[in-house]
Amino acid sequence: MRAHPRALGHAVGHGDAVMSAPRLRRLIGALAMLVSLAATTGTPVVAQLAPTASTGPQVAPLPPLVVSPRGAMVRAMLVPGWGHAAIGSYTRGGFYFALESLTAYTFLRTRARLSDTRARAAFRETFVRATLARDGVTDPDAIETGLAGDDVLQGLEALAASRENQQEDLVAFGIFMLFLTGADAFVSAHLARFPTPIEVQAAPTAGGGAEVAVRVPFPR
Repeated sequence: MRAHPRALGHAVGHGDAVMSAPRLRRLIGALAMLVSLAATTGTPVVAQLAPTASTGPQVAPLPPLVVSPRGAMVRAMLVPGWGHAAIGSYTRGGFYFALESLTAYTFLRTRARLSDTRARAAFRETFVRATLARDGVTDPDAIETGLAGDDVLQGLEALAASRENQQEDLVAFGIFMLFLTGADAFVSAHLARFPTPIEVQAAPTAGGGAEVAVRVPFPR
């Protein structure tokens, strides 16, 4: 029994249509995946699909440091920012240079103001003593009482004491920053040749939360 040519052609055409739909969907899905990979990584798709000898991430070797961690610490303690600049950490070096320069400027300015306040207090004390001597006051206790009762002199002495405390605080802060800069340069020199920076990826979950992945590549 021979099948009608039109019926046979209709059956074959219908079978091709049924089989082509899944293939088309798979093709579209594969193309969408390749396009998304190329868009997110910014590297050619062919390079991603090419087989490599190593399955792990390849980390390029870094050039050796110019100075050792101890040398970076010494440089940072001698000149603010020098140790960090020697290992390529220019941002941290600039921060410490600006902070320690500001501390030194504030210390010098406070010291100058303290000297001026002391000079004014000494001049006021001389003036009060001269005034008491002109009034015939010669008793030491009476002179001390007169000095203690002068509001201008007492205000200048209080201001001088306040600026002395400020100067001591700046000295302590400067010493602290000196050792902090050296320690930071020492640690930064050890971490300067750490592999690629840590990569953190976050993605939402179906339950409304989020999952975080941390990748730390190490050289092989």
